[in-house]
Amino acid sequence: MRYFLSGLTIIIVTLFFAPQGILAQEYSDTGYAVYFPVSQEVVELADGRVNVETTNNGYVLAEDTESPFHLVAQSCSGTNVIGADGNIQRSAGHCAGRDKDGDLYWISFWNTADGGEWTLFGGTGKFEGISGGGTSHTIGQDAGGAFVIRWNGTWRLP
Repeated sequence: MRYFLSGLTIIIVTLFFAPQGILAQEYSDTGYAVYFPVSQEVVELADGRVNVETTNNGYVLAEDTESPFHLVAQSCSGTNVIGADGNIQRSAGHCAGRDKDGDLYWISFWNTADGGEWTLFGGTGKFEGISGGGTSHTIGQDAGGAFVIRWNGTWRLP
């Protein structure tokens, strides 16, 4: 009887949790994002560096045009620590993306001079339960503050 109950417990647990794993889909893609400055506040730090708090709006372009991230509008806020040499030493912040259907996702990001990482931490509609992340690096910036990043990542949708 004890073996029967143990076996039954394993079957029930497997049936309860397996469908989530079976239904979850993992995707990978790469692309670009272009951002335009909306606002920024500059604060000098005691050690001679500068803290720049920014808000940027932009668009994500995925190489796979069927990707749920292709042509998504993003609004991002972040804090950038700029060294005395004028280069970004570190930055961190978050973005909210909104697709053409009005569904949202949220990411957090952190960067150094060598590149950055980002993490998806939820969403609504088709992005409900999304998780994942990837890397990015800035490939260009103009004098007005607009910039382009190259990104790649993997995400999972339930």
